[in-house]
Amino acid sequence: APSLEEWVADLASGHDARLTKAAVRQSAHGKGLFASEPVKRGDVVASVPKKLTLWVQEGNALALPGDGAWPRVRAGASAAAPDSGKGWEFILARAIVDAVAGDGGAFWETYGGMMPGPETLAHPFLLSDATLRELQDDNMARRARDERELIKALMPDLTTPQHAMDDDQHVTVGAWALALVRSRAMRVGVGAHAVVPFLDCANHASVPSVDYRCDSVETPASSGLPPQASDAMADVELVALTDANVGDELRLAYTKGRLTSAEHFEQYGFVPRGGSPADRVRGLPRVPEGRRAARLGRALRRAIGATLRAVWNEVEAAESERSGSGGDALDARAVVVAAGASIAATLGDGDERPDGGSEEGGEDTTSEDTTSEDMTSEEESAHLEALRRAIADVEASFATTLEADEAAFGGACDGGDERVANVMHLRVCRKRLARRVREVLDGIELEES
Repeated sequence: APSLEEWVADLASGHDARLTKAAVRQSAHGKGLFASEPVKRGDVVASVPKKLTLWVQEGNALALPGDGAWPRVRAGASAAAPDSGKGWEFILARAIVDAVAGDGGAFWETYGGMMPGPETLAHPFLLSDATLRELQDDNMARRARDERELIKALMPDLTTPQHAMDDDQHVTVGAWALALVRSRAMRVGVGAHAVVPFLDCANHASVPSVDYRCDSVETPASSGLPPQASDAMADVELVALTDANVGDELRLAYTKGRLTSAEHFEQYGFVPRGGSPADRVRGLPRVPEGRRAARLGRALRRAIGATLRAVWNEVEAAESERSGSGGDALDARAVVVAAGASIAATLGDGDERPDGGSEEGGEDTTSEDTTSEDMTSEEESAHLEALRRAIADVEASFATTLEADEAAFGGACDGGDERVANVMHLRVCRKRLARRVREVLDGIELEES
């Protein structure tokens, strides 16, 4: 029997898709894309004809392979269907069900078997009530239960439980397909979204090695790469942002760091390694309006700068020993940046950038706003102590400790239970941020006035 890589390569070549320097293989997170040949920055490692994609435009326009019947898509777009269910996510979810069921044409009848089963997905609306409680996030659990009901209302014909999850009646075919849309669809133009076969196997990294482009989406200008060639406009291309060796995993940045860990979990069913720099500890006391803790702000910038440099050096040294990419250093940096911003938001003037915009997190070189009145040394000391008490209360409020969650996360990873591991990782990231905030606050020393 052919290997997964060989089977996928044959399927691609038989439908005009080109995996030029990429191969689909098993990864630590299901399937992934890997370099099959040495890759140079700017190489097109894979290209997929648009005619193979499941493409939907907001406003109910769509383009699907012409050899499919697409009965569920037609039902969802009919006049009798709920209007809210005609949004692009729900139409694309219907297309996935049609594709997997064999009603989407020859290619998708085969490729549909590549889709991950619901038992591997951790989108909150797919989780059991017991697992929702394990999130230790009442608001997220409430949103998940509300979304379950919405899915049933908008896709009433797709409420059959997914066969792999017969014990969880809310894990319906429609809910499973919507989770796949949330985690696999790409933006392919203004208001346009598509599931692009083969490219949808690429896993996430904070520091991506590839990006995709098509006639309506270019690689970022900051990459310095040229736009897609005019004779390739019929394809969606995956282009290398960095060099890669044979066997290196080729990863996309799903969100460019714009989502918090919780938002990322709700969208994709997992949390980025190290959490997100957009995370915040909420509920910390703030200085009175019109006042500013200037000395505390300067001390915070020094503390965050020193911590960032220490983390960067420590992780990069470890990565250099195993020829790493530097990605681990950026992942470790995220929680430090988030901790600094959580504290900075309490100091007045709305400043949430403790690093002053410096890449290394050093001294702030920006001019200070003089519209607020500086607090006295005694007031700043009192505010620092209030922050320390507040973060201690936050940590004490957690139902389980960071150490217990880290042990549970490790156990789930070792046991191959990716679903539970993703839930535990969300808890770990939340508590690591609180711990880092406490450590930073404990290490701050105010300068003499």
